[in-house]
Amino acid sequence: MESPLIGHEFRFFGHRFHILQSSRDTEDGSLRFEYFAPPRAHVREHVHTFQEERFEIVSGMLGVRAGGRRSILSPGHSAVGPPKVPHEWWNPSEQEEVCFRAGIRPGLDVEIMLETILGLMRDGKTIRPIPRNPLQLAVLVREIGRWAYPPGLPMPVRKALFSPVFLLALVGRLLGYRTRYPEYSGPEAAHD
Repeated sequence: MESPLIGHEFRFFGHRFHILQSSRDTEDGSLRFEYFAPPRAHVREHVHTFQEERFEIVSGMLGVRAGGRRSILSPGHSAVGPPKVPHEWWNPSEQEEVCFRAGIRPGLDVEIMLETILGLMRDGKTIRPIPRNPLQLAVLVREIGRWAYPPGLPMPVRKALFSPVFLLALVGRLLGYRTRYPEYSGPEAAHD
């Protein structure tokens, strides 16, 4: 089954991206997409627990800090945010959007969650890309928390801050909400 994500454009807070290649179709399991970030956009420092994030600049400039090393990248340049290494990125321009191609490896979990969000959107169960049902939202947020976290918060503080989300996600899962559904991602994605 070809991913319904190919060619779909997601938009949020002035950012937009569309999927170029499914992780199911790449040799290394990367989910590849093209991303457009508005002037002064900033994705704060985060750590991927097991995924690598790659950037290749198409137009504009992109600031990247990975493992304490800071760079300003121009078209044709690239950077990597390795697993378990704090990294962040930003658009240093006050006027120009930045366009870059990105990849998340392994990307299947992210792809399936995006298929779920797209399916919920098509079924009218979201407000833009955000699920209307707080239990479904909590299940998805909990999934994201498996992949990435903000490194500035010690583990006990993170657990305390996110415990309400974890509890809602537990209730949501008990009531049948999932991060993946076969009607959105195909039968191989029926089980979490």
